Amino acid sequence: MEESWPVMFGGREIGSLRAHARGAMTVFEAEAADPGGVLRLSVYGGGREGYLGVMSPAGEGRVALRRSLSRAALRGFPERIEYAAPSGEAAPAPEPEKPAPEPVSEPEPEPEPEDGLIWYSSPDGTLSAHDGRRLLVALPADDARVPAWAGDVVRYINGRKYVVFPW
Repeated sequence: MEESWPVMFGGREIGSLRAHARGAMTVFEAEAADPGGVLRLSVYGGGREGYLGVMSPAGEGRVALRRSLSRAALRGFPERIEYAAPSGEAAPAPEPEKPAPEPVSEPEPEPEPEDGLIWYSSPDGTLSAHDGRRLLVALPADDARVPAWAGDVVRYINGRKYVVFPW
């Protein structure tokens, strides 16, 4: 499989670009008349640009480029190449209009911790806090049956039921 495209400069064709597969690589070979100055060559198609490299002098007023690219390197290239030209010469494709951003609502403030305590969570699901005199340890008690006389050890912390023990 060999494909060929024109190399354009200043609106006119000054050379050609050929591409062929060599193993897992795609080899691009370009040759053109020397336009003077540095020529950074890109391929264009479908409003996209793919940079190939800088063409180097090839003698007798000509410049050439040979570049091998992997499939991964070709991901950003146009799907269907139309022509080659100096980099940055094609007009960029218009970007699709973005929908208006949704208004950002302020997050609701979290309720103050019970009794002014700051509870620290552990990976095992327990909580701990310091009330100024002692350490309090809270164990999850979703299904715990606590006798009525010990009701003050059950607390709801951040909406979840815990049994709290002083340490």
